[in-house]
Amino acid sequence: MAGTSGALTVEIVAPDRTLWSGTASVVSVPAAEGDMGLLPGHESVLSLLRAGTVRVQSASGSTETFPVTAGFVSFDADMVTVVVDSQD
Repeated sequence: MAGTSGALTVEIVAPDRTLWSGTASVVSVPAAEGDMGLLPGHESVLSLLRAGTVRVQSASGSTETFPVTAGFVSFDADMVTVVVDSQD
């Protein structure tokens, strides 16, 4: 889509609710094979998550963090979807 270069569209969801949704410049996830940083233009990826912290640097510059125990991340065409297990 024209005009969206340099930004990621991000959704972080649990089975019962959306935890965060917006645009970001970078997303870091604890992928099963090691920490992974996702930037605009990254190759498509689908990966399981291990326990750790998802970090989102929003387009406004603030950083949001989400502790996770398991889940998966899907990345395609600058769209990041992180699905996590429910947290207490």
